[in-house]
Amino acid sequence: MFADVSGSTQLYERLGDTDAHECISQSLQRIVQHAQRHQGHLVETIGDEAMLMFARVEDATLAAVDMQKHFFSSPVHNGHFMKIRIGYHFGPIEYDEGHPFGDTVNVAARVASLCEAGRIIATDATVTDLDATEFQLRPYQTARVKGKSRPIRVREVIWDREDATSLVNATQMTQLTQIDSAPLQVQLYYLGKVYDLMAGQAAFVIGRGSQCDLIIDSNLASRAHAKIEFRWGEVVLIDHSTNGTFVEAQKGKRESDGVSLRLHRRETTLQGVGKIGIGTSIDKASEVNLLGFKVGSQ
Repeated sequence: MFADVSGSTQLYERLGDTDAHECISQSLQRIVQHAQRHQGHLVETIGDEAMLMFARVEDATLAAVDMQKHFFSSPVHNGHFMKIRIGYHFGPIEYDEGHPFGDTVNVAARVASLCEAGRIIATDATVTDLDATEFQLRPYQTARVKGKSRPIRVREVIWDREDATSLVNATQMTQLTQIDSAPLQVQLYYLGKVYDLMAGQAAFVIGRGSQCDLIIDSNLASRAHAKIEFRWGEVVLIDHSTNGTFVEAQKGKRESDGVSLRLHRRETTLQGVGKIGIGTSIDKASEVNLLGFKVGSQ
């Protein structure tokens, strides 16, 4: 299991180094305490993230639910409320000098990277046998994992029953699965190159960092500025940046029919054709900060 504090970069900007560090430190301590109450233990902390291990899926799930409930109702340092995100996967573990590694760890880390603040997600294979009377689940998305020939399916564990408006039964799960695998594709156009994105692949990350799928060489771009992912039969653009992501979708045949939108720590569904401004509005974007997109069927 990986549990990390959401929005830590913004926290440091807002509170300053000392207060932000104390908030994150206390949050990690509480994450570990809840894990230990359910027979889990800390492997290591990496920045704002805790890597945890459990012997049983039920224990991990109970711990995750308790963690989210705690952070929802209890502030940390100086009354600040924090949000965490949790992702986990069950499987065999290899060890190198006492440190776990291998496929199970890689999948768990990938699942955690997909998670949004305040949520708990796990691979379908991990939670499929949980007691339905005790735990409620809903589909989350599918994703590609390096080294896996097929995409993995991810479910969300509901910890807040008031947020359980999208709970589904087995029949609905099948229907959503079919929607999720709809043959959508996205074409991105950037500096004379075309990038083809297909349903079922991993999230496509755009930003200044060298690890991004599409690298934007501009000071207006954040290291991991935004990402595009396929979710339940839709194409979703999610902003994680400092300066924001600007979207202009052409709804009609004329350019004047376009609808402009600024995203900042938010997301939107991409449809049709349009433009994306990285860190600046479409009308002010230079070539290096401007992408084109087209969403359609394969």
